[in-house]
Amino acid sequence: MFARKLKLTLRSQDGEKPAPKAWLDQFFMRNFTGYSAFDDTLPVADGILEAGTAVDPGEVKAQFEKWLRGRKAIGPETELVVE
Repeated sequence: MFARKLKLTLRSQDGEKPAPKAWLDQFFMRNFTGYSAFDDTLPVADGILEAGTAVDPGEVKAQFEKWLRGRKAIGPETELVVE
């Protein structure tokens, strides 16, 4: 089911740091997006998300970054990188 490991990194002028696991848990476990493929995700550590093959990394980036900005958890200069 979890065929891939995605690395989620927050990149800003101060450097890079992994996305906190608490944020991953809140977003992916509550599924704020209505995107059913996110049901096939499991946050395992800071910056590490295990995901099924139906999970699009581009959609992860777009939806999670939008959620973080909406909560003002990251500023406009911070970019979420999904690898």
